Amino acid sequence: MKRATILALVIVVGVALAAGCSSSSPTKTYTKSDTSITAGAGQQFIIQLDSNPTTGYTWNITNTLDTAVVKKVRSVYIANQTAKGVVGSGGVEKWTFEGVAKGTATIEMGYARSFEKGVPPVQTATFKVTIN
Repeated sequence: MKRATILALVIVVGVALAAGCSSSSPTKTYTKSDTSITAGAGQQFIIQLDSNPTTGYTWNITNTLDTAVVKKVRSVYIANQTAKGVVGSGGVEKWTFEGVAKGTATIEMGYARSFEKGVPPVQTATFKVTIN
């Protein structure tokens, strides 16, 4: 009886893991130094940028995204795990995008404080995206 229960549990976990793996899972991570991104329709990719929201600065998309070509799926901040608990330590923002249809688009991002209206970003990043 125990053996059958364990086998059933292994099968359930295997099916759950397989269901979580799909063709839209992120395949590549790009950084600020990458200026060209190529992905397929339905394929996700990540833009990872250094960030420190404790200073009030965050990354935002500063242009109108061509959502017929590429769409934003989510963004998340991840604190630096080696400096966990250190006041003022930064981390990274991970922005996940997905190719929608064949074409080209530009993603322009700015690192700024949301409460400083009319002040240009202290950093910018521009990515030329080609969806095959």
